[in-house]
Amino acid sequence: MNIKMLLVKRSIYILFFLPALILTSCFGPKPMVEKTVKNLAPGSPLPGRTVLFALPRTSLVVRVQAVKTTYVPGPFRKYSEKYLGIKPEVNKKQALWSLKEAGISSYTEPDPANYFTLTTNGVLAENALTLTRKGLILDVARATGQETPAFEVTSDEPDGKPYFTDLSVKRNIIEKKDTVYRTVMHDTGFVRIPVVKTTESPMTLDEKAEAAANFIIKIRKRRFKLMSGQYDTYPRDEALEFAVKEMTRLENEYLALFLGKKVHQTWYYRFLFTPTDPAKQQVLFRFSMETGICQNDGCKGMPVYFTWTTAGNAPDLPSGTVSVADSSRIYYRIPELTDVRLNYNDRILAQKHLFIYQFGPVLELAPNVILDKAGK
Repeated sequence: MNIKMLLVKRSIYILFFLPALILTSCFGPKPMVEKTVKNLAPGSPLPGRTVLFALPRTSLVVRVQAVKTTYVPGPFRKYSEKYLGIKPEVNKKQALWSLKEAGISSYTEPDPANYFTLTTNGVLAENALTLTRKGLILDVARATGQETPAFEVTSDEPDGKPYFTDLSVKRNIIEKKDTVYRTVMHDTGFVRIPVVKTTESPMTLDEKAEAAANFIIKIRKRRFKLMSGQYDTYPRDEALEFAVKEMTRLENEYLALFLGKKVHQTWYYRFLFTPTDPAKQQVLFRFSMETGICQNDGCKGMPVYFTWTTAGNAPDLPSGTVSVADSSRIYYRIPELTDVRLNYNDRILAQKHLFIYQFGPVLELAPNVILDKAGK
């Protein structure tokens, strides 16, 4: 009986205390996983078990349309009052620029002044980078930049060429007939015989202007008869509309010979710009009505600049570049809601509400919330 009782007691001991021992060995204290966060110096090698991340910054894409208007005087401007009774609109050749419209958009990129490395001696703490889902830090390996150049200019073709080719519907050469006399000797003496001599000479500018003015008057008469139904047969509906439209276009082309011509050309500018100081106005370019848009040093013209108004919703903490010695904390950036305006000569060219990261504060993430893959 004693031996049986001893065996039963040992079975009970194993049954109750061995699972507790196993659970104690599984959930007992384990070595602390160390994590280190520090600034990444340029050219420094990356150690193993390292995650590279950066604080985000906001850059702006600014698109501006400028219109160049070229004024070309007509070759017959001196004769506009003589033959048409009107004054010319353009008397000298010049080009003037105007700003048509502008637009602002933004994108996020890594801040080159705020790169960090996260190093651990345990399982790599990649889940700390879940902050990238909210854009508070950026995974440098996955960040995409702008592939287009920082400054780009394109333009469309002008509506019409700034010179004149159709000056008249008549030939440039005119024939002139003069009567000359030739002396012929007959039996009784000398006799003068009239002879018609034909000569060719180019039309003078005055003669060309008179021919062009007569053609304008002829177009107006034909169009009036066509619209008033004075012809026995005339086009109807769409054919009549097309004929009147073409006659008007031709009249305007010939009127430009007297009044002058305005040629419009639209230029498209694209700027990439990174805001730096929320307390100062920052000039994007200069604009002059004579030379247009210019970014070079010494450009003349009025400045086109940004103004910023922050909403003040972010915590009142320091912003800018973070200098970090070895630490176990993650640093992240909260963007600041900012009213961005592009101004020119008391005129707002573009305005938009944007989140700008570099205007917001830099915060620290407590080390006890940085977990590795194993949940330590």
